[in-house]
Amino acid sequence: MYTLSAQAARTGVGAVRPLWLEYPDDLGTLGAQAAYEFLSGPDFLVAPVYEDSDTRDGIYLPKGTWTDYRTGRTYRGPTTLDGYHAPLDTLPLFVREGAIVPMWPRGTTSWQTRDRHELDWDLYPAAHGTSHYTLYEDDGVTRAYAEGAAATQRVSVREDARGTTVTVGASRGDYAGKVAARSYRFSVHGGTAPARILLDGRRLPLDAWSYDAGGHVTTVTTARLPLDRGFTVRLVDGR
Repeated sequence: MYTLSAQAARTGVGAVRPLWLEYPDDLGTLGAQAAYEFLSGPDFLVAPVYEDSDTRDGIYLPKGTWTDYRTGRTYRGPTTLDGYHAPLDTLPLFVREGAIVPMWPRGTTSWQTRDRHELDWDLYPAAHGTSHYTLYEDDGVTRAYAEGAAATQRVSVREDARGTTVTVGASRGDYAGKVAARSYRFSVHGGTAPARILLDGRRLPLDAWSYDAGGHVTTVTTARLPLDRGFTVRLVDGR
């Protein structure tokens, strides 16, 4: 959300946006079926329950593959979902294929108390092609960013017939409080259990990664790595 806010300040396009802004050629985004849903950035589709019911009808998903953020179930758009079970504690939320989502460490309750020495990434590799994301960071407090006190870090994800490659670039720029190194946790959604995982070509030990067969999610953790150098994580297909 902070990166989206920085983009909004630069371009005028806000984090909350109508579906037709990202899918201008999809007439379904202009109809009544998409009237009560919105996008959070380009990657999250939010379909709030707006009636006194625990079931949501008429959730329109545009072209592409969408993953239910809560259950991990995937849907192929364009399609409309009816009978979606959404009790009071459930917000219908879907993630676009190819999404690269930066996350604060698990257990974080405030940006002020977050562990600056860890950054998590939620990854949804596209079946074809490479997706990219540029993270924006600054001190989060002052207006020093207006004088250039900020940093960006480029991340790309590519899936091929032999596995998935995550490329993390060096962090470019500086600001007050920026750490020199941090660890990473990657949650890679979809696919089967990898045979092995490589960090810059070196095999990671088994205690550095795990695979959840129920959710089809591979989780990879790294030691602290310097921000002034990039690195590559490779999930080698087990088939």
